[in-house]
Amino acid sequence: MANRKYNLDKYLHGKNHHKRKGNPAPRRAYMSGIPGDDSSYKRVDLHYLSLHRAEEKIKDDIRDAISDGLSGVKFIHGNNNGAAIHDWMRGGSLQSFIDSKNLNARIWFERDGSTCVAIKR
Repeated sequence: MANRKYNLDKYLHGKNHHKRKGNPAPRRAYMSGIPGDDSSYKRVDLHYLSLHRAEEKIKDDIRDAISDGLSGVKFIHGNNNGAAIHDWMRGGSLQSFIDSKNLNARIWFERDGSTCVAIKR
């Protein structure tokens, strides 16, 4: 019983609970080791769109960006309400679309509220 007083974390969180020391792991970019610079990207707000309408808008905007010679598109979907769009974009469905159309693009992200598509030249 005396150990609980001095080692409270062990008894609150379990014996196998290990806290990570130091800085948390950095967020990694999907499909690339280093996130890019999105300052020149076209920004598209997907708030207030249903998943089906957002999918069509995302596909159209990627095609338009490629034909217009843009460097990329940043899709802003939000953290909480954009979870379905977030999951669709990062779950492999968008990458399947890009691969099936032979588009020269890659998906990357740094934050939870937005996903970027970089167009390779």
